[in-house]
Amino acid sequence: MNNSNYFLGIMTAIVGLMMLLAAEPVVQVLVIVLGIFAILSGGWTLAAVAPLSVDRTFKLQCYVRGAVGIVIGLLCVVIPLRVAQFAWQTLVYIFAFYSLAAALVEIPITMTLHKDGFPVKRYVIEIVSTILLALILFFLPSSAGFTIIRVGGAALILAGAAIAFLAWKNRDIIADDAIVRDE
Repeated sequence: MNNSNYFLGIMTAIVGLMMLLAAEPVVQVLVIVLGIFAILSGGWTLAAVAPLSVDRTFKLQCYVRGAVGIVIGLLCVVIPLRVAQFAWQTLVYIFAFYSLAAALVEIPITMTLHKDGFPVKRYVIEIVSTILLALILFFLPSSAGFTIIRVGGAALILAGAAIAFLAWKNRDIIADDAIVRDE
């Protein structure tokens, strides 16, 4: 019997239950995770993307995007730990604005990389997903965000139950006195 599938199902259901019952802390954790992502993305832009070209404009765009990403990321990580609910909604809008601006700045960076012969598929995917994330953050009111978190929690509870059920249904059945012959 594979106990890891049972464990996966139970843990998925527990995360879903947390999302269903405590949507606000889940949103707070998500803002902090987005902040960490912005810090890592800004650091990656400064350390790995900026050196790819000698073009001065390209480097300036990379430095601006990277530095702003690190600053916004730090704000998303530090401020929520210090201030009340008002800051959460403000940070969501700040992060949405940063995401949109970062995607727009990344377009000429990606075009320069493409022109120089570098593969840019991952950057195009990042631009599109960042713009979609920004639009979602801009146009969803905070109450809708909590509703989405709760619906996602309910879906995770159902998924966890399904995983545990399938693990139980597909378990190995061993009988001590049975003989199985392959004909």
